[in-house]
Amino acid sequence: MNKLKCYLNGAIVSEETAQLGLNDLALLRGFGIFDFFVFERFQPRFLEDYLDRFYRSAQRLGLVSPVERADLKQGIHQLIAANEHPSGGIRLVLTGGYTPDGYTPTVGNLFVLQSPFPAPSPVQFERGARVATYQYQRELPEIKSLNYLIGIYLLPWLKEQNAEYILYHDGQYVRESDRSNFFLITQDDVLVTAGEKVLAGITRAKILMLARKAGMQVEEREIELAELTEAKEAFLTSSTKGALPVSFIDGQAVGTGQPGTHTKALQEAFLALVAEEQEN
Repeated sequence: MNKLKCYLNGAIVSEETAQLGLNDLALLRGFGIFDFFVFERFQPRFLEDYLDRFYRSAQRLGLVSPVERADLKQGIHQLIAANEHPSGGIRLVLTGGYTPDGYTPTVGNLFVLQSPFPAPSPVQFERGARVATYQYQRELPEIKSLNYLIGIYLLPWLKEQNAEYILYHDGQYVRESDRSNFFLITQDDVLVTAGEKVLAGITRAKILMLARKAGMQVEEREIELAELTEAKEAFLTSSTKGALPVSFIDGQAVGTGQPGTHTKALQEAFLALVAEEQEN
């Protein structure tokens, strides 16, 4: 994908010519937020949900956007049309703005980047993903901030663990992955996910809705670390994964070590929901 256009503070420009000043707080202090979603057939998936979260994160962090929501929504559609690719990923970024003293936020800079359609390898859906646990609690976890220091830092470690994804915990309770929410299914077929100190994922919310609609018992609560070894199934959720089965955690098989029936059913229901939205 060459010579893509991007959206910068209300204008669509070439990525090659887009510029951001060096005294922006996103560069100096890593102060800013982002969000990410995918689009298919030129239509963003669950756009209103992602914009809700994006502006909620901005409000909680005290960031000031130079672009109103309605204008940003229009700009996203214009960008997708201008790049002429029917599917892909969209990344929204709002920075802390140009700072007069290297520390104080001002009106932020807002840019939108488009990328090829991202998806896990089909092999991961067939055999399930491998996950390694790591003790870490994200700061301000309800905010989708630019701070991915630990996740990126641990990439070599993750490879050493023969794992594909990290699962954070605080020493007692399971939280989330670096770019995904985490679910497990108990031996009694109860769907469980962390209810606090995690990002409120959009796909997470859709999966919870679909599970309740299917008649599953659902619990949003603290997950003890010990519950990982007793789980019948486990999976990760995100905009690019849907419900991705987890078959091994720290080298130990989850259930049978194969993607479970509930996980497969929820993934099928999620894909059906996506298809339904695309038709509307």
